[in-house]
Amino acid sequence: MIKWPIDELIPQKYPFVFVDEVVSFNETEISTRFEVKSNATLVSEGKLQEAALIENMAQTAAALEGCNAKMRSSVVKVGFIGSVKNLEILKTAMIGQILETKLKIITNVLGVNIAEGKVFVNDELIAHCTINIFLKEE
Repeated sequence: MIKWPIDELIPQKYPFVFVDEVVSFNETEISTRFEVKSNATLVSEGKLQEAALIENMAQTAAALEGCNAKMRSSVVKVGFIGSVKNLEILKTAMIGQILETKLKIITNVLGVNIAEGKVFVNDELIAHCTINIFLKEE
């Protein structure tokens, strides 16, 4: 599998990055990892805040778009969260834990990717949602 630096795949920049690496991907599915660090944005009292889990899923969606653009040798489009539905946060993560995020594009309607995201820590599901991402046209 080809690997690109995460900063070439997503528009977010440090310190607001919640994806460290792409583990695997195909045209409609991606798996990413993120280690919760003590100096990470949205870490409080040793825990990753819930908003960071949503952002992690959105950045995972952005990384999928980035990987697909790189494979096509095209420009990486910027995406914006349109809505988050059926969000369930079962747990949050602690400093030192690694998020494993899986995202699958269900469909694309008029430039909006509708995706299902799931976040795991040690194979335990800690959060999931359906997320709509609007892709900015150039």
